[in-house]
Amino acid sequence: MKKVSKKDILGIKAGSSMTFHMDTYEALKSAHTYAYQLSHSSDKPQDVKKYRCSYSLKDLTITIIAVGK
Repeated sequence: MKKVSKKDILGIKAGSSMTFHMDTYEALKSAHTYAYQLSHSSDKPQDVKKYRCSYSLKDLTITIIAVGK
């Protein structure tokens, strides 16, 4: 996957997570930054407090977790 979209992140239900495989380190960091920005967006679902990320530089994967309220 080259890009994580707004729809991908906002589609993660509160209390669950989704893992994305990225092509480059830059794409991984971009997805991380986007998830952080959407944590402060009025577009995020009402039951989501914020989005948290964990990633593996070795595998170029990022897991985005929707933290529930």
